Amino acid sequence: MILIRKTLRKYRQIFEIRNEGHVWNPLDDKIFLEKLGRYRKDRTTGVEGLTFAGLMMFGTGQAIREEFSNVFMDYRNETEVTVDVRWNDRITYDGTWENNLFNFFSKVTPKLTEDLPKSFKLEELQRIDETPVYKVVREAFVNLIIHADYLMDAGTLKIIKRNKSFEFTNPGILKLPIEDIFCGGNSKPRNPHMQTMLRLVGFGDNAGSGFPTILDVWKSEGWIKPELIEDTNLNQVTLVMKMEKESDDKSAEKSADLKNREGMALSERHQQILAIMEAGIEYSTEQVAEKIGLKGPRTRQLLNELVNKELLACIGTTKRRRYIKPVDKKISVLLLLNMKC
Repeated sequence: MILIRKTLRKYRQIFEIRNEGHVWNPLDDKIFLEKLGRYRKDRTTGVEGLTFAGLMMFGTGQAIREEFSNVFMDYRNETEVTVDVRWNDRITYDGTWENNLFNFFSKVTPKLTEDLPKSFKLEELQRIDETPVYKVVREAFVNLIIHADYLMDAGTLKIIKRNKSFEFTNPGILKLPIEDIFCGGNSKPRNPHMQTMLRLVGFGDNAGSGFPTILDVWKSEGWIKPELIEDTNLNQVTLVMKMEKESDDKSAEKSADLKNREGMALSERHQQILAIMEAGIEYSTEQVAEKIGLKGPRTRQLLNELVNKELLACIGTTKRRRYIKPVDKKISVLLLLNMKC
């Protein structure tokens, strides 16, 4: 048996709470998995069993390791490390639990959030009066699962909890430019079926708003902006979420930097774009490309660079994105920080 019924039972309990009266609730486990799309029968060979996503979420650790021997899961609590102690709590494969993804998610989530401010009781991974910080930490965990590349030669889903930060690392490089991820509105998960399974029990979002929400919550707390780091040599992506406020010196330095931003590292093309854009008017990539005589991809790159420099704001999803220059340069920073794309 490659299915862990205890794991599936836990999932179904949450599903029933979130979807009271759903027509799938009375079904037996096999039919429930078929409805979920995670159990199939090959019409040609007659062989039936769990799909890839079904196995990774609900399968036995041994079955997963036999199929994907290079995938590992590792959580470390490093809040009290010393010279002699590398971690004070760890969850990884040690033979004491079935290391499928839903078990990993279930075991680690309470540990991640137990020390968060205004933490409340956790019941079946559902919380009453969940705080925004709790929700986005869980969102980061969901992103780890749905964006990981489980078919790589080697890779580890790694989560590190420190006194004032979280690090989420998944194997696989980004499928969208970082600028698009920061702006949101476009979801391109590597594992959409896992995303659907988690969404059905209230975890994660399909609309591509997950990362902008993380940024918004961290900003509302006054904490340092989360950092998304892509390492193409190691083929992995790390999200660093620090629960630290910027020092007065850093804030002053940032303020001075923003005041001088327009004169810093701007190419002739950057300056040309700023010159042709009328303040307060929305422009598409195609409109700007036509005005400056460049192709769309290069123009989009230049526009996104100006967004990163906080000289432009972007609005809308990737296909319908518009760019706008603030009307008043004196309030450009406030305007740009509060606009979303």
